[in-house]
Amino acid sequence: MNKERVGSFYDVVWTEYIPEYEASEKHWLLFYGPQEVLHKTVLDAGCGTGIFSIIFARNGAAQVTGIDISPGSLETARNLARRFNLKNTDFRQEDMLRLPFADAFFDIVWAWGTVHHTTNPLAAVSELLRVLKPGGSILLAIYKKTRVTFLHEIIRKTLIRTPRWSWTTLSKVMAVFLAPVVFLFKKREKSRKGEKLEELILDWYFVPLRHHYRPEEVERFLKGQGLKVEKFLAASGRFDSSSNFIYKARKPANF
Repeated sequence: MNKERVGSFYDVVWTEYIPEYEASEKHWLLFYGPQEVLHKTVLDAGCGTGIFSIIFARNGAAQVTGIDISPGSLETARNLARRFNLKNTDFRQEDMLRLPFADAFFDIVWAWGTVHHTTNPLAAVSELLRVLKPGGSILLAIYKKTRVTFLHEIIRKTLIRTPRWSWTTLSKVMAVFLAPVVFLFKKREKSRKGEKLEELILDWYFVPLRHHYRPEEVERFLKGQGLKVEKFLAASGRFDSSSNFIYKARKPANF
């Protein structure tokens, strides 16, 4: 039931809000480049609008498969691929916890801000690692657990009890009041531009299912699976207290 609620939530978010391509590609270049993705197979796990699938596809990937549980998001992604006239993308509705792909199927797995919306994030990561080829890389952006996470959760769990039809309006009203705070305190060097504040509020405070982790927990898990961490960013959002942390890790070639 939680999975269906998350899917229907993103039917709203990722059909109304589409990140800017140029801003998203600039952010993507912090982790990958055309040389690394050339002729590679990519899984965009929880693709949302498909913006990162499009970026991989346009930067030389042989085939990009975007999966999501939200039909509305997938339709947005397919429309975006048609807009760019891409033939090397495929978008399908799948459960990240039960992937229909063979072991060691993909060269790259990209999971930006998605595993923490599953019912079991570490099991989702394990499933993503199962389909990753030896020598392949995985990127994970995960919500960070901080001293104020419990406050965010109190607000979120209160807001998701409001009528669903009111969520978009509420997020726009909240954006008006929070805009001065964002202007004063946001970390511009860490923020992915091209996103509206109302979109970020909707995604943060109205999503039905969300988990938080400390970076050391995820690092310990990845190393326990035999992976080597290649890159770590402690924060990626506009506030340290409400951001993703990011790991890029590689599966050993002899795995």
